[in-house]
Amino acid sequence: MENGCSVIALTGSPKAGKSTIFNGLTGKCRYTGGWWGDDGTPGRGTYRYCDTTYLLMDLPGIYSLPREAFPAPYRKQTPVPLFPVRPDVIAVVADATRLEMGLHLLKQVVKRAAQEETNTPIVLCVNFCDEALRQGILIDFNLLEDVLQIPVIPCCARKQRHLDDIKTAIHYAAKPSNSQMFSYDCLDFSPKNLTRECITVISAASGARRVIADHLLTSPVLGKVILLLALAAVLRLTMAASGLPSRILWDALARLENRLDMIMTYLGTAPWVTGSLIHGGFRAMSWAVAVMFPPLTVFFFCFTLLEDLGFLPRAACVMDPVLEKCSSCGGHCLSMALGLGCNAAGVACCRAIRSPRERMAAVLTSSMVPCCGRLPIFIALIPLFFASAPVDSVAGSLACALFFAILLLSAVYMALGISWLLSRTALKGLPSAFVLEMPPYRKPRITASALRSLLNRTLVMVARAVKASVPAGILIWFLANVIYTGSDGFALAFASQGVNGPSLLSFFTGVLDPAARLLGMDGIILAAFILGFPASELVLPLLIMIYMQGDSLVSMTSGLPLHQLLTSNGWTWTTAMCTLVFALFHWPCLTTCKAIAREARGWKWAAAAVCISTLPGIALCMGISFLTRLLAGF
Repeated sequence: MENGCSVIALTGSPKAGKSTIFNGLTGKCRYTGGWWGDDGTPGRGTYRYCDTTYLLMDLPGIYSLPREAFPAPYRKQTPVPLFPVRPDVIAVVADATRLEMGLHLLKQVVKRAAQEETNTPIVLCVNFCDEALRQGILIDFNLLEDVLQIPVIPCCARKQRHLDDIKTAIHYAAKPSNSQMFSYDCLDFSPKNLTRECITVISAASGARRVIADHLLTSPVLGKVILLLALAAVLRLTMAASGLPSRILWDALARLENRLDMIMTYLGTAPWVTGSLIHGGFRAMSWAVAVMFPPLTVFFFCFTLLEDLGFLPRAACVMDPVLEKCSSCGGHCLSMALGLGCNAAGVACCRAIRSPRERMAAVLTSSMVPCCGRLPIFIALIPLFFASAPVDSVAGSLACALFFAILLLSAVYMALGISWLLSRTALKGLPSAFVLEMPPYRKPRITASALRSLLNRTLVMVARAVKASVPAGILIWFLANVIYTGSDGFALAFASQGVNGPSLLSFFTGVLDPAARLLGMDGIILAAFILGFPASELVLPLLIMIYMQGDSLVSMTSGLPLHQLLTSNGWTWTTAMCTLVFALFHWPCLTTCKAIAREARGWKWAAAAVCISTLPGIALCMGISFLTRLLAGF
């Protein structure tokens, strides 16, 4: 009991549907997935049944109890507690399509309860009964209950079926008067033999189809081709479906900005307050939302469908032999693929990698792939400087796509090379193993997947970017509007006061200019990257704003001739190339750094990730700049 509530522990193997049952009973919307950075914390929720309040704990999925969980005469230390709170009832969830796996875990839980002499009531919930029937699997639940001597409830949690039966069984088991029914004196069964006796397969066609699908998706050659095609389709769909919504969203936010500006003016707010909050913070937030929200919505939705379908673990399996040569594993491939949408999400995805060495290497290098926040830089510069034909033509589109593919592959190979180096230096000695579960294929539910990806992934990532971009926008506005006016001394004034003079931003770019020239860029470009640290989406508008000598971030639809603006400020193809390389290899954004510090449990690892991502960019930019100067001298 806890706070007057009966405690129900919900346990079972991964992908057995525990969280779905938890959500159905408590009315919550908890989701845990193997490739989305589940932190493994138990979910807690309550529900009432027959005037009784039950506290339900959704525990992380396990295949078997750890050895230390069992007491032994020769073991001096106390056994590791299986549950954070002593439960009144244990509900073990098993997958009907993989019943033997669930029965193995059930036997261990029963053995643990018997050794502790607690006689904790145990209930078995067999989920995915509809899926088993679709695969031609019939289960004799009466025989199963007779052998196990515990309540056995068949259910289909995804369709909200038989949840009342689960409540009834838990309510029955929780009654103190029924405790003698759970003595477990003669409960000794073979999970394999019991599964064979209880299951009748009436159709093997679906099993044959699964075998064929596994052969295709895990084929050493064809599996990689399918993975690349799937990833290319996701990227293409993301770019094609997010352009118009981004413009519509920006127009709506721009109209809202004008309304807010009018309201602030009507209220008589000081110009510097209006400028910093509206033209600084709100406009930076508008850029982050308009650039991130539409592509992340499409990208995460596609990845959610692939996960629900069972494709992601098979993609990790097919890429594992390749990545093993780089001292990595197949899970690293998925973290980098997810990082194409958002680097912070890719870092969180590394939690699914169970090997400490490979997980740490993936955390430190997953941010090296370009996220959707950096895409505007590539989309703007590649057609202007490296397309031999108009971008709206077939030849121009192919040239731009090929150039971007080369840059993307360079980032992937660089990340894998650094992972190989880390495993032999800083991470040497950490244990290494690759454990992967192949879940069954399941038909995804479009509506549920869309809502889950929107609520649990897209909005979370956009909210983090907004929290970082608003203070960054305010800081940028102050740097651009605070003017140095002192001739003999030091005095500051705002540009809105009609004072002429150099701004703090111009001082900042001037200080950076010598170092930036060594990298083949100028101080304005380097300043845009530094000030865009809170959110990568701000780099391009910052660059344009400083070149235009403006006092606020530019509009997304300003229609300015970008090529003319850049070339008039001394840009050449060398400048563009160095800018693209530095956009590819530079420090991750603030949100990603927080994610790295959280996953690696220390800001020193976040600082290491910044150095790991930035040093290759500095070296490559200096090399490109030196070679072009050397060739220009001949």
